[in-house]
Amino acid sequence: MNNKRRHEINLYIILIVLLCFAGLRISYVQEAGCDLDAKNALTITPGTAELLTNGTYIIEEWVRKISIDPWDAISGSDYYLIFNNQSEEIQQVSLVLPINASDISVQDAYGEYKTGTNILFRENYIQVDVTLRKPLNPGERNEFLIAYKLPPSEFLVSKSWQDYVLELDLAKPENWTVNKFSLMISLPEGAELKDLSDASFEVKKEGLSLKIILTEHDVVKFHNPHIVLEYQYFIFWKIFKPLIWAIILASLGTVVFFVRKSTRPAVTTVTAPPSVLEEFIKVYEERRRLYVNLQSLQKQFRRGKISRKRLKLRKESLDRRLAALNKRLMELKEQISTLAKQYREMLRDLETAEAEIEMLNTNIEQVEARFRRGEISADARKKLIDEYNSIKRRAEGRISEILLRLQEEIA
Repeated sequence: MNNKRRHEINLYIILIVLLCFAGLRISYVQEAGCDLDAKNALTITPGTAELLTNGTYIIEEWVRKISIDPWDAISGSDYYLIFNNQSEEIQQVSLVLPINASDISVQDAYGEYKTGTNILFRENYIQVDVTLRKPLNPGERNEFLIAYKLPPSEFLVSKSWQDYVLELDLAKPENWTVNKFSLMISLPEGAELKDLSDASFEVKKEGLSLKIILTEHDVVKFHNPHIVLEYQYFIFWKIFKPLIWAIILASLGTVVFFVRKSTRPAVTTVTAPPSVLEEFIKVYEERRRLYVNLQSLQKQFRRGKISRKRLKLRKESLDRRLAALNKRLMELKEQISTLAKQYREMLRDLETAEAEIEMLNTNIEQVEARFRRGEISADARKKLIDEYNSIKRRAEGRISEILLRLQEEIA
């Protein structure tokens, strides 16, 4: 009886062990399935949990831009062009960012996403799930732009007071296939490249800036996922632009001060013929109006409101009219300058203000070009343009003041 009882107990123990092992196996399979679903979050197909290899849509282009400013701050932006190659509409897409990215904002062709985004932290990248505000129909494309910041302490190493090393890791889900991938790294102005971990990079110089560009096609796996870039950057470049602007503004302020000071006590002893002054003012105002029209025309072309052909025709007409006005202004200036000292000073002040406005217009165009290339943020663009326009308005005010004084000479 005792032996039979012990035998039954042993059978029960064996049965319990087998049941426990089976339970652990089921739990492991379920957990592995969850992990697999998470890794394939990009391929979301409506109404099914089937895992596909880039099957829901095609990533036609993926461009990652990394910019380092003079103060070692790192900003980035990822551009995605996605094509729906399936027979069903897409409600959600997933995009990938570098690990430790922060201040993330997402926008598409319809504007910025305030809601509808979910951020997941993977092992070596950040996944951003975007619920589309408008489903992507079969055969349609949509563009996405994600802006973010990266912590310099995680990506940038200072080897000395002038030597820096940037380290980036390229990562994506294993099941992604990308038709074209580009990585563009912009170094601060004045930086010099010392070493690159990948010889396939293209190095471009734009003014004082360096761009390092890597392009790969039909990417299943990155050729070199760990990017190491060593460059040299002198601290002088951090204060170069502010110093130049301070010198320019101080010089302009000094010129204006002495010109105004010298014109205040002037007494008109000889007056120009009213007809000459009246024609000068009329021609000058006409030229100002044509310059405004020319700038407006160029803005319309940049915004796509007029064609290149129409721009060329209208610009040629304006240029011919401006050339004739400039020639007549030169003749009138010579006549007026020979009459009295106070007129010569007024004309000099006009030319100084004109040169200042021309320089500011050039600076504004450069800022717009840098913004379109993604070298500066929208906030930096707005701050610079507001500053330039403020100085420009003061110069235009000085021109209006001089023309008013000439008008008073006619009365």
